[in-house]
Amino acid sequence: MTHPHSADRSQQVPRPECPADAPRGLTIPGMHSLLAPLVIADITSSHPDSAPRVLDLGAGPGGMSYRLQQAGFQMEACDLFPELFQCPGVTCQLADACQPLPYQSEQFDAIVAVEVVEHLESQLTLFGEVHRLLKPGGKFFFTTPNIASLKSRLSYLLTGYFYSHGPLDPNVDDPISQHIGPSTPDRYYYLLARAGLDLNRLTTDRLQRSSLGLAWLAPLIWGLTQLRFSSTKGTRMENAPHTLFGRTLIGVAQKRAGRQQRAA
Repeated sequence: MTHPHSADRSQQVPRPECPADAPRGLTIPGMHSLLAPLVIADITSSHPDSAPRVLDLGAGPGGMSYRLQQAGFQMEACDLFPELFQCPGVTCQLADACQPLPYQSEQFDAIVAVEVVEHLESQLTLFGEVHRLLKPGGKFFFTTPNIASLKSRLSYLLTGYFYSHGPLDPNVDDPISQHIGPSTPDRYYYLLARAGLDLNRLTTDRLQRSSLGLAWLAPLIWGLTQLRFSSTKGTRMENAPHTLFGRTLIGVAQKRAGRQQRAA
C-alpha cells in the first residue's frame, strides 16, 4: 500500500511565505527552498511507501523542517537556540552540534544540515554523531560555502581569506556569527569517510559569474593536479566544474550498511 503522503512529494514544497523562513546569522537567503526539492526527491525515491523519519540538524527558525513536514516526512529538529524555532507540529530540542546529540542510535532515515558544518570546531565529531543516528543506508544532506571555487582561491591568494570566511574574533562566543571551520571537498570526503559515511554526491546551488570569469585557469588546474597527485575521488571532487564555479556546495553522504565507523 502506498503511503498517502508519498505521491509526488516534490510537488508539495510550499511557497516561502513560511514564517520559519526568516534568515539568521550567515545563512544564504533562499537556501531552504533551493535544497528542499533535492532532499524530497532523493528521500522519496528510497522510501516510496513510507513516511521517512528525518532530523533537521541546526534547524534555526525551521524553514527546512516546515517544507519536509509538508512533504509528508516525520520531522524532528534540534538547534543550539531552540527558542527561535517556529515550525508548528515539530519538536525542536536543544543540541550542540559539537557534542553528543539527544537521540537514540539509528533513529533516522535522513539528516539535513543547512549551513551548519562551517560553524563547527570539530566536524569529525558531528559526522560521527550523524553516523550513529542514521539507520544503515541512511543519508546525510548538508550545505556549506564553497571555499574551493576559483573566486575563493583568488581571494585566498590575495587576502589570505577564503570566500565567505574572514578574520576570526576569539572574543565572540556565538558560533552562528562566524565561519570557523573552512573545509574543501577533499577534506569533507576524508572526514565523512573517517566517520563511516560515503560522500556520493556533490553539487552546487548556482554558478558564480566571478568564478566563471576565471574559467581559463581550469585546464591548468586539472593538468597540474593530475601531474602532482594523479586522479582520485578526492581530487576529482576538489576540481570538478561545480566546485570550481559553484557558490555553495551541496553534499549527499550515505551511511555504509553493515560497516562500522572508523576510529577518529
